[in-house]
Amino acid sequence: MKTQRRLATWTFSVGCMALLGACGAEQPAPQCTVGRGDHAVRYVLKTGSGTCAEKKAEIVGAQAFRIPNSGTPPTVYFNAASLVTGTPSAPVAVSASGPFTSEYPSDDNVCTVQAMSEARQGVGDMERVYRWSNVRVQSRAAIPGTQWVADLIYSEGNCTASYEAVGVFPAIRCVRTVDNQEVRDESLCGAVRQGSTLDPAFPIYCEETTNLCVLNGLPPALK
Repeated sequence: MKTQRRLATWTFSVGCMALLGACGAEQPAPQCTVGRGDHAVRYVLKTGSGTCAEKKAEIVGAQAFRIPNSGTPPTVYFNAASLVTGTPSAPVAVSASGPFTSEYPSDDNVCTVQAMSEARQGVGDMERVYRWSNVRVQSRAAIPGTQWVADLIYSEGNCTASYEAVGVFPAIRCVRTVDNQEVRDESLCGAVRQGSTLDPAFPIYCEETTNLCVLNGLPPALK
């Protein structure tokens, strides 16, 4: 039922655009937020080498917390999957956090988190560290908090790499189980399912090394 409502809303919005404004003024921008739950994040290497430079995509949990009626911008939290698995050997701070610069989006419908606290975890003699910055979350009515791009500096042991990170919500895996084995199936990225479903207006492809449905292009990306 939720998926049907989303599809109906999207169809109505496209119809309004086709009529060149016949449906009235644009909807007001929602408050700054980010999709609550798992996001599929695609990484584009900018600098670095070695193990740190091998990241292709992963799941990053995200959510935004706000104090009601305070007028204070919400705080965003990121939890990368690689920091919440395994057995830590030292105290951990697996969540990165930072506030939006404003409660409502800018004129170009973007909500920005300039810097976030470090997220880190020690496993054995190695430490993994995520340093997120320049997080830019799309906040237009059609894609409120479901597409974003950010800068990431990732360290693992003695190596460091920098990436452009492109996130889309929710995180969907493009595999199905056949005879107790996982089989890659890119059609699952566009499949309508009960619960978590990617917006059919998003250009999505199946990242082959992680089998995650990731955003094709940079936000705002619509077909």
